Amino acid sequence: MKFPLLWALASVAVACGLAEGEETSLLPPGNNIHLTDNGAWSWFMDPRAIVDQGRLIVGSVRANGRFADTNLPGWGNVELSILDLKFRSVTHVILAEHFEQDDHDAPGLLVLPDGRYLSAYSRHNVERKMFFRISVRPGDPFEWGPEKVFVTPGSDAPAFHGNNVTYANPICLPGESNRIYLLHRSVNEDPNYLISDDNAETWRYGGHVLIGRGGYAPYLKYASDGRDTIHFVNTEDHPRNYDNSLYHGFIRGGKIHFSDGRVAADLSTTTNGSLKAWELTKIFQGDANNRAWMADIRLDEKQRPVVLFTVHKNGAGQKRGEGGEDHRFHFARWDGTAWHEAEIAYAGQRLYAGEDDYTGLGAIDPQDVSRLIISTDADPLTGNPLISQTDKRRHHELYIGRTRDAGATWSWKPLTRDSRTDHLRPLLVNYPGDKSLLVWMRGAYSNNHGAWTTRVEAAFLDREH
Repeated sequence: MKFPLLWALASVAVACGLAEGEETSLLPPGNNIHLTDNGAWSWFMDPRAIVDQGRLIVGSVRANGRFADTNLPGWGNVELSILDLKFRSVTHVILAEHFEQDDHDAPGLLVLPDGRYLSAYSRHNVERKMFFRISVRPGDPFEWGPEKVFVTPGSDAPAFHGNNVTYANPICLPGESNRIYLLHRSVNEDPNYLISDDNAETWRYGGHVLIGRGGYAPYLKYASDGRDTIHFVNTEDHPRNYDNSLYHGFIRGGKIHFSDGRVAADLSTTTNGSLKAWELTKIFQGDANNRAWMADIRLDEKQRPVVLFTVHKNGAGQKRGEGGEDHRFHFARWDGTAWHEAEIAYAGQRLYAGEDDYTGLGAIDPQDVSRLIISTDADPLTGNPLISQTDKRRHHELYIGRTRDAGATWSWKPLTRDSRTDHLRPLLVNYPGDKSLLVWMRGAYSNNHGAWTTRVEAAFLDREH
C-alpha cells in the first residue's frame, strides 16, 4: 500500500513574520506564518484550504525548475501543508510525487461525513483521469490510503483538447443523504460532475452541467449552503477567447435554477447537456472593453450569493499579449430579487505576459461577506502604480476592503506595503475562531505551467480590520 511521504517541522513553533529589512508588513506582528517554501494553486478548485480538528490544511503544487525538468527533486509534487493552530507547527504531506508541475493540479479538499478527509486532483487537461485519496482515520490528515483513479467518459483525446480532465471541486450535500458531487471539467471541455454515495470510496459519472460555446470552456466557481444546494457563477468561455459576461445559477433537487428560483433545466445525467452557459441569470454584461472573469463566490447569512470578479478594460482589437494593463475589481450581490453589481477597486496589471486576463485575484470572507482581501499592483482607489520603496519596482500587495452599505461603497486598508515580491491569490478560509484566517502565495509567479517560486503563507487577522 502506497502512503504519502511526510515530513514535519517537528513540534517546533513555526517562525513567524517576514525577514527583517526585507519589506514592510502591516500584518499583525507574530500572526503570519510560513507554511511551505514553494507552492501554488489555480483558483478553479475548491476548497483549497480547510480547517478541521484544530488544524489548517492547505493543498498546493510544488515547482522546481522549468516545466519539462521532471526529474528534479520536488518537481510537480501535490502537497498538503498542515498547520496546528494551537502550537503553530507545520507538517507536510506529499499526496502525489512528481505528478505534474502545473497549478491546475492542486487538490480539492473535503471533510467526509465520517470525519475522514478526501483529496481529489488531476493533471491539467492531458488525460481522462481524476485521482482520489482518503485519509486512513477520521481527523487525521497525516496518513492517507492508496491513490484511486476514476476514468471519465469519452474517447481518448490529444493533450489540451477534448474530454480530458482538470479542476476538482468536491461538495457534500447532507440533504441528499450525504451525496458527494465532484464538479470538474471534462467531457467536451465543459463542466461535468461525478457522484459518490459511499463516502468517496467509489464514484460514478453523473452528467453534464452546462454547454459551452464550443471554444475552450465555460469557467465555473462553486459555493454550497452545506445542506442541499450548490450555487455557481460562470462565464461563456476563457477570456482570452471571448468577451465574457458573467452568469449565476444553482443546483438543487436534480435541477438547475435561475437566481430567482425558477427552474432552468434538469441537471443532465448524461454526457449530453442541454443548458447553455449564457442562458442563466446574467450578473454582468461583458464586451470587448469589459471582459469578465470571476475570482470568488460565497453565500451571505441568508444563503444568498455574492461574487467578486475582475474586468479587463480596454482590450478591444488587441492580440494576445498586447493587453492586460488595466483590470478592475467588481462586487455583485443577489438581494433575493435582483443582482446589484459595481466596480469597487483597481486590480492593476496582468499577472504575467501571455495571459492578459490573469490578475492577483481576491477573496470574500465566508464569515462576513462585507469583507474582502484583494491582490493588486495599483492603488485600489486611484489606480496609481504601487511602486515599492524597497526595490523601486511595482509589486502586487494585499489590501483588505470593507463595505458598510451592502457593496455600494468600500474602504481599503493595506496589509502589505513596499514589498520586494508579489503577494498573490489570497484565500479567506472558513474558520470558526474569533479571528479570520488568510492564506496566500508570496513570491515570483510567471506561468501556471511551473514557473513560480512562491511561498505559501497564512495569517490571523482581527475581524475589525
